[in-house]
Amino acid sequence: MYIMDNNYVIGIDLGTTNCCAAYYKNKAIEILENVEGGKITPSFVFFCKNQLTNVVVGKHGAEMGMRLPENGIYEIKRFIGKTYQEISLQNNLQYFSFKVEDNDNDPIIVIEDKNKVLKKTPQEITTIILQKIKNDVEAKIGTADKAVITVPTYFNTSQRQATLAAAEEAGFTVLKLLNEPNAVALSYFFKDNVDDKCYSLIYDLGGGTFDVSILKRTLNSIDVICVDGDTSLGGKDLDNLIIDYVCEKLEKEYEYNPKSDRRNMRRLQTECQKAKEHLSFTTATLIILEGFVKDHDKIEISFTRKQFEEMGEKLFRRTIEIVRRCVNNSRVAKDKIKNIVLAGGSSRIPKIRELLSAYFDGKTLTKSINVEECVAKGAALQAAMFSSNSEQRLDKIKITDVIPLSLGIEDNYGEMNFIIKKNTPIPTSKFKNFVNTHKNQATITFKIFEGERLEATKNHLLHKFRLDNLIPAPPRQREVILTLNIDQNGILTIEAKEKYRSNVKEVKINYFRVTQSDTIIEKVLLDSTNHEAEDLRFLIFVTKKKYLTDYCTSAMYNLEKLSMKKHEIYALCKTTFAHVDSLKGKNEDIIDELTEKIKEKCDPIVKKYRFKYMQDL
Repeated sequence: MYIMDNNYVIGIDLGTTNCCAAYYKNKAIEILENVEGGKITPSFVFFCKNQLTNVVVGKHGAEMGMRLPENGIYEIKRFIGKTYQEISLQNNLQYFSFKVEDNDNDPIIVIEDKNKVLKKTPQEITTIILQKIKNDVEAKIGTADKAVITVPTYFNTSQRQATLAAAEEAGFTVLKLLNEPNAVALSYFFKDNVDDKCYSLIYDLGGGTFDVSILKRTLNSIDVICVDGDTSLGGKDLDNLIIDYVCEKLEKEYEYNPKSDRRNMRRLQTECQKAKEHLSFTTATLIILEGFVKDHDKIEISFTRKQFEEMGEKLFRRTIEIVRRCVNNSRVAKDKIKNIVLAGGSSRIPKIRELLSAYFDGKTLTKSINVEECVAKGAALQAAMFSSNSEQRLDKIKITDVIPLSLGIEDNYGEMNFIIKKNTPIPTSKFKNFVNTHKNQATITFKIFEGERLEATKNHLLHKFRLDNLIPAPPRQREVILTLNIDQNGILTIEAKEKYRSNVKEVKINYFRVTQSDTIIEKVLLDSTNHEAEDLRFLIFVTKKKYLTDYCTSAMYNLEKLSMKKHEIYALCKTTFAHVDSLKGKNEDIIDELTEKIKEKCDPIVKKYRFKYMQDL
């Protein structure tokens, strides 16, 4: 994809805590400063008191939010594309200083001011942040309406679609949603001129999400070998541990819990985040709370790195366990992974670095890239590959991702019809033809499954939908083409189209390359291997069932044409069809008996009257 104009194409790191924009020009990557003169823009939106339609985004918005926290919105990335009832969202609500309501199971942000109430969706808040980025960038380099935007690897389709919609509303054409670890890899390989054909692991612990990727670098490509992560684990969860500690201390010693006070809660979040950052460079710090508690002008709480490491140990080790899982599932030996690349602000935590190095048997971690800027820089490199601007000319590096499990459709006999096989590189588009099984069938229902078992119901059901208004036709004479398309952003679109007719239905479903974690994927693959004999027996059964069902259906259709609907052969076909339709595997002997019986009675009539649409065994 090349954009035929001379405007610059930019890269945007749309982070939970902060955002950063960059572009590639004349063989160098430049971080684009915002109008305040900073390279990093806080992902913070403040709605002005008495004028809720006016907003302040970024650094100044965060400062104003300290004074009026209920009007300041932050960490919106933890809401976008999620339902209100999701456990991860519910667990975090107690830490936010702004109001969140349930709007038909969608979270909605509520800002109240006197008699005015303003409601905004997470997508709308994200749009406001992206508009700020766009305005700041264009103040520096002119028109910039095309971008590559990064997202966590484990963002599902809902989260990706909401991000795309927010960007479009902000005035961007999004050329690609780039997975954050892939952006880090691009940035690292560009900076360090890494040798060809090496494996690298990206450890990306950002403000709200955690991603791990194992990548293989070849001459002009980066192949994603394995991914894992958690969209509900990040630096903010570590901040929350400190917040809980301080709240307990205040309640015990001063009989005051700030969780009931939005203004103090927002201030406490800021102080605890600072304490976490300080402890990456010093062994002890002070959390200073001014004017928190009545009759106490200032409260000082000492906090040490050792305390932080003890309370955070479970989360630290959780990230290492995800790394271990990713390495195991990649089937790449630890000693073959040459580079362990750190990204995300929380990857600076000394204990995390210690645990990560220990897991890799003392290997030195790669710290040569700026953990706050590397994602935006990688996005800028990917953006330059899409640009036709001569100043952004850059050799293309192909980033190949794959689907981990096969996608297919259950047919009328319970068999899994595989359409896109596991390990197929994306983007990809595959199709398969399906036919009506009954006379004058008006509807075909499609059940989309993910997995490797031959019996469809042994796999994971992703979605179900139907195509209506089919043209009446004899059995197996009306064709419907089903197409599965996974685009470069990992979004799956399904289209069902009646052949020779513009009867079409299209849906996008909640699926992404890593909707299932790699642990689940490995379990599915192992399950498939362990049940090969069972699957083979099922295949034999369903082949015989399919033949007998089609035989009965076609015979009844022809008998009706001969006005023999009341004939004993018609009744036998109808009874046999009902019997075989009810059979559920491991009944091939019964099907053999039924087939032999009906063919003995029916074959002479089939041959005599030259029945149409009969299938050969």
